Amino acid sequence: MEFEGRLVFFLTTDNVKTSGFIIESDGDEAVLFVHGMGGGFAKDGVLLGSIKLVERGLAFFTFNTRGADIVKSFKNGRGNRYYVFGTAFERFEDSARDIKGAINYIEALGYKKVHLIGHSTGCQKILYYAWKRKDKRVKSLIFLSPSDDYPIWRESLGDDFDKAVAIAQNMEDRGRGDEIHYFLYKRTGAIWSASRFLSFGDRDRVEAMLFNYDSELDIIRKVRLPMLFFFGGSDETLYHDFEFYEKKLKSSYIGPRIEILKVPRADHSFHGKEMEVFEKIGEFIDSL
Repeated sequence: MEFEGRLVFFLTTDNVKTSGFIIESDGDEAVLFVHGMGGGFAKDGVLLGSIKLVERGLAFFTFNTRGADIVKSFKNGRGNRYYVFGTAFERFEDSARDIKGAINYIEALGYKKVHLIGHSTGCQKILYYAWKRKDKRVKSLIFLSPSDDYPIWRESLGDDFDKAVAIAQNMEDRGRGDEIHYFLYKRTGAIWSASRFLSFGDRDRVEAMLFNYDSELDIIRKVRLPMLFFFGGSDETLYHDFEFYEKKLKSSYIGPRIEILKVPRADHSFHGKEMEVFEKIGEFIDSL
């Protein structure tokens, strides 16, 4: 079976013009994919796996948030103003404006029910959206590799982590939060603004709270949507075994339905496992 999709452009709710790729269907349900840090809508495995959803009569829409790539330029709706975002300069909370803009776009095409898939930091973004916006059009949340960036960076930086946080906070306090964090760049080669680093490097910030597995996962507890989680058996970003995450999520969740699945020998991006993962996503959505 072959499917045709098309490249589209649309506006976020604060008038940033961005792009995506949509495969339409005859039904009224759509699946919306939100990429992770440094990613974008043109993720080969995701586009391949989406076939499993389209076969079930679901539309599939993958799009660029303003955090696409590392540094990326965008225009406003009229095309007379430029913005520089990308993961390095995005503000995490603005992801809700991106997601709502994407949902508004596909609703205008006739899709009344939306299922959100997030990969990596996209998991934080869809959970944040569901918690803050309480959008009735969203019917379920699907998380691919919901890891926590805080311990990843703490381990990567070692003794320099606290220093990096202090420098970033000092920069932000002096109104320089949007500037490149050069200490971090020299130490790791990562291009982040001070504020972007603090967003996941400071446990008091919402992004760093969402999947803090050392906490009670209070935000998970507040979202009453059906949820499906996938963990790769060989995910290099995880610090515990699958059973730890399964127990933690189940003990925190009080909604109508939760499924937590382990994909053996799968890495963080489920390379080579995409068809298997998306088949299970389709089954989950059909069962709701």
